[in-house]
Amino acid sequence: MKWKVLFFSLLGINSLVMALLLFYMFQSSPSPYISNVNVEGPTFTVQTSKQHLNALVNDYIQKHEKKGGLSYNVQLADRLYITSAIPIFGKPVDLTMAFNPKVDENGHVVLAHPTMTFGQLRLPVPYVLTYINKHASLPNWVKIDAKHERIYIVVSNIRIKEGLVLKAKTFDLNKNDITFTVTITK
Repeated sequence: MKWKVLFFSLLGINSLVMALLLFYMFQSSPSPYISNVNVEGPTFTVQTSKQHLNALVNDYIQKHEKKGGLSYNVQLADRLYITSAIPIFGKPVDLTMAFNPKVDENGHVVLAHPTMTFGQLRLPVPYVLTYINKHASLPNWVKIDAKHERIYIVVSNIRIKEGLVLKAKTFDLNKNDITFTVTITK
């Protein structure tokens, strides 16, 4: 009889711990505050292609990748794809996130309408974005809005050189039309 009480007590404690872990992991995060940057100065337009931007983004990722961290790849095709492989029981399982990029009125790139798969399993987007927002080491120019299932790339916060401010103008993957403005502030 005593073992039954101990068994059910242990089962209750384990259930409580699992419920608390799930609650903590999937607790929603507030929408990010994204400021609008208005800068004045000479402005130039820079146009690029998917191939050139793929090379630039993946070079940046390789240079800033942390040792022992999760490695991933960004690919611009018909959509923006972020792919990685996570080892499960010694075998890699593909993690794929796909987004439709667009430019908002402030010159930020908005990654919207996401789909996320882990192997063949489709994942719930808000929970994954909340988890990434809380546990991933993201640059300050990447803002995640899990509630609205969006990721904002605040292009004006990307520091390429002091005195230069970037803004996205167009980001049409179907037409291979990717345009940025560069403003010299000094």
